Amino acid sequence: MKKNTIIFDLDGTLMDTLEDIAISTNYVLEKFGKKPIPLENYRYLVGEGALKLMQDILPDASEEDVKKALGMYEKHYATQYDKNTKLYDGISKLLTFLQKRGLKLAILSNKPNSFTKLCAVKYLRNWTFEAVYGIREGIPRKPDPKGVQEIMKELQIEPRECMFVGDTKIDMLTAKNAGIDSIGVLWGFRDRRELEENGANYIVNTPLSAIKLISGLD
Repeated sequence: MKKNTIIFDLDGTLMDTLEDIAISTNYVLEKFGKKPIPLENYRYLVGEGALKLMQDILPDASEEDVKKALGMYEKHYATQYDKNTKLYDGISKLLTFLQKRGLKLAILSNKPNSFTKLCAVKYLRNWTFEAVYGIREGIPRKPDPKGVQEIMKELQIEPRECMFVGDTKIDMLTAKNAGIDSIGVLWGFRDRRELEENGANYIVNTPLSAIKLISGLD
């Protein structure tokens, strides 16, 4: 069946957010008397949400300190989330192509819900997204399929009509757990091997490649 809905991950898929995440995380590390982490290392730290990120950078911290760190991170990130963040090259063309073809667009991120919506408003307002969700209370983070299932129910679509586009194993496993096809992208934070090992149905190098792939699925 023809696909009529594309659900996107946000960080590392639509937008390059790595530097701003790293800046705010290193701010937290500094406040805890820790050394900063190099930018490139964050490619393998992000993807599972801000709480998990704080737990990973402060492995010996108490639950109370992790919550404190999360609060510090979110407060700092709110002041500079858009300083270096940008859409990846070619994303504008990809989204415009999909919208002109009449496909429904949605976002499901492990970023906090407030920041996910903030980024969508600031960077993606030229396109219509039927659903935009980050981490929320009551909905487990990816790769749990509940977020995808909620979007499918909201948009009244079946799994066979939908695809998930993302850049990490978390995204590929989310698609697999939800019973939908996945497209792994190589312009984001992870590599081909990770995507292949975690069940990507398709892998693309550029947004233009994604356009060609989706065109051929009709």
